[in-house]
Amino acid sequence: MQYKKVNKMNEKDKLNALVEARLKAYESSGDSLMNDWAPVIGKINEHRKTKGEAPLDKVTARNVAICLENASMDSALGGRGGQLFETTPNTTSSNIAFLGVQLPIISALLPSLVLNEIATVQALDRRSGSVFYLDAIYGETKDGNPQGNKFIDAKFGHARSASARTYASQISRINVGAVGQSTLVATATILPVLAGSVRITDGTEVWIDNGLGGLTSNISGYTAGTINYVTGGIYLAWTSHTATNQPTLQYTYNYQSETSPNAAPPPDVTSVTFNLYAEALTAIDFPIQTKYTMAAALDLKKAHGMDLESEIVRLLGGEVKFEIDHYGIDLMYNAATDLYNGAGQGTQFNATVGSGQEFVWRKFQFINNVLELSNLIFNKTLRGAATFIVAGNNVSRLIRQLKPEFVPVAGLNTMTPLGPHKIGTLDGIIVIQDPFIDTNTYFAGYKGDSFLMSSFIYAPYIPLFSTPTLVTSDLVAQKGFMSSAGYKIINPGLFAYSTITGL
Repeated sequence: MQYKKVNKMNEKDKLNALVEARLKAYESSGDSLMNDWAPVIGKINEHRKTKGEAPLDKVTARNVAICLENASMDSALGGRGGQLFETTPNTTSSNIAFLGVQLPIISALLPSLVLNEIATVQALDRRSGSVFYLDAIYGETKDGNPQGNKFIDAKFGHARSASARTYASQISRINVGAVGQSTLVATATILPVLAGSVRITDGTEVWIDNGLGGLTSNISGYTAGTINYVTGGIYLAWTSHTATNQPTLQYTYNYQSETSPNAAPPPDVTSVTFNLYAEALTAIDFPIQTKYTMAAALDLKKAHGMDLESEIVRLLGGEVKFEIDHYGIDLMYNAATDLYNGAGQGTQFNATVGSGQEFVWRKFQFINNVLELSNLIFNKTLRGAATFIVAGNNVSRLIRQLKPEFVPVAGLNTMTPLGPHKIGTLDGIIVIQDPFIDTNTYFAGYKGDSFLMSSFIYAPYIPLFSTPTLVTSDLVAQKGFMSSAGYKIINPGLFAYSTITGL
């Protein structure tokens, strides 16, 4: 046997090599940024430890590093004289001893946003960038699923046909023939058929392979037919019943020695290809500024020992955090209440106590309504159930009473959040209380396991940076803040909503 040496890669191989090289370069760049900003990330982790929070994981740390780099470059190259840290001029990434009053804000804006609990985070490395998602494609035609069609769609979910559930298996499942004829002839197309594995049914009559080439019927008195394991030929004697469903043929084949008669048979093992899609996204800015008199700052310092500028940074940083969170929540709420593209509206829960019933038991029936929303999402997409709910104040009040199914977050009664915040979990589902959606409304969603398969993407660009404090001749201090992030709904079907009454 002679082998021909191939010296040149084909175009597909060249493209694959280019993509692989780009991905490696991107990975290396992200690791390099994490190393550059390691002192800052270390200080953020120290701050989180004082609050009883876990250190940043690698993905979040990478996002933090990218955003800090963006803020640093935007501040320096934009000629704004902006700064990330309220500290001495010696604030290079290699020598940071103290991050000053902005540390809690940076820590809050990146790893502690509510959106990190309910959205997939994919940091942007430039103001106008792309977000990515992934579709799984049939590599071959099998059982009526055409090659090139999607069977896992990032925007719409999993294919629903019965045969779509056996593509990655040794099983073949196809519709055959038509109801009403006296005989039915079908052909198994992926061969050889394993003896004893054939089953045909129209919902009423069932034919079972006896392992010897015969098909027996579940209806007494009828001779069913035969199966040729080598050629795939099937003969059936049809009964006189009036079934309305098209018969389904299911069997197992030997994938190690297929000899299919098709012109283009599937390979021994079916394959999957993936399409990585990118959609354009532009970050939205969240700017805000403040002015205060130096006399007011001095009076506050003398009277209470408080630094006015520090308090302003904390409060305005919290406002930016709230607005970033709620812009994303508003988009999710719109997706959940979209009755065409969303998963649907669940049954309204009536908290009114019936005759002879106690509220302590009635309120626990609410959990059934939450699970209904979860099933609506699962039924719409075939991909995932609810991983979080966002609830108005009345709904949150009900949920807090559902112990032990509801587990509050540590320190819930002592924290002073601004805007939406996590209050705990209900049967493992994250619960976000949001005072800005209707008090009797709540919606559920599925976060997704990665940015390639997600319901919603939050794409931070700049975490937060401030301008230097400028004092004018009339002794008025001025200071500005800005954050920037992008947002994208990927699959509205991964959201559902409902309401409550009588509470």
